[in-house]
Amino acid sequence: MLKTVKLFGTLFSLSVRRSVTFRADLLFELVVTIVAAAASLAALGVVYTRTDSLGGWSAGEAIALLGTFQTINGLRAALVEPNLQWFGEQIKNGRFDALLLQPAPTILLASLGTSAPLALIQVALGLGIVVFGLTHAAIAITLVGTLAWLALLLAATVTMWATRVLFASVVFWALGLSFDVVYEAIWQFARYPVQVYGAPLQLIFTYVFPVALIATVPVDVLARGGGLVAVPVALGVAGAACAVTGLAWRAGLRRYTSATS
Repeated sequence: MLKTVKLFGTLFSLSVRRSVTFRADLLFELVVTIVAAAASLAALGVVYTRTDSLGGWSAGEAIALLGTFQTINGLRAALVEPNLQWFGEQIKNGRFDALLLQPAPTILLASLGTSAPLALIQVALGLGIVVFGLTHAAIAITLVGTLAWLALLLAATVTMWATRVLFASVVFWALGLSFDVVYEAIWQFARYPVQVYGAPLQLIFTYVFPVALIATVPVDVLARGGGLVAVPVALGVAGAACAVTGLAWRAGLRRYTSATS
C-alpha cells in the first residue's frame, strides 16, 4: 500500500511539473473556472428571484450545495477524468496492455495514473462558494457538523470514483459502447438539491444512482441539521460501490484480449 501511495505521489508530481511549464494555461484555467462558477451562481440567483425556497432549501443553503458539488467536480476533473475520458481508446489501440505490466493495481493506474492539477482550482473555488453560501444564510456551523461534512465529502469522492470506473468498464464487454455522456448527464443532477425533483427521481437519485450523496446529503448535515446517521450510511455506500466496481473490473479483465496480440 505504501509503495502504491508513493507511486501515485510521484505521478502527481510529474503532472504538476508538466502543468506549471505552461503558465499561460494556469491563467486561462483560472479565468474559465471563475467564469463558469459565476455563471452557475448567476443561474441560481435567477431562480431565487422568483422564489424564496427551492425544494425547501434557502438561497444560502443552495449556494453551499453548489460549492460542495463544485468541490467534488473539481476532484473528478483533476484526478479521474484525465484517465477515463479516453479509456475506451486505450482498450481499442492496445495501450492498456502497458498498464497490466506495471507494479501497481491496474484499476488504480487506469483511473488515477495521470492528473490535471490545474483543475484543482475548481476545488479551491468550490470551498470558497461553500463559505459564501453559509455566510449568506447566516448559518453557524459546528465542529461536529464540519467533521461530518468532511467525512461525507470523502465518501462522495470515493463514490464518484467508483461509479465513474464502473461506467467506463462497460467497454470490456462492448468495445464500441461508451456511457460517458450518460454518466455526465446523471452527474449534473447533483448540482441541485435532490428535493427539487419528483418522488420517482428522488428515489432513483438516492437508492439507484447515489446522486444525493454527492452534495445534497453533505450540506444537509452541515447546514440544515441533518442526522449524523448519514455519515456511516454514506461510507457504507462508498464501500459497496468500490466492491461492486472491483468485481466488475476483475470480470472485465478476464474478458480482455490484447489489441496488439
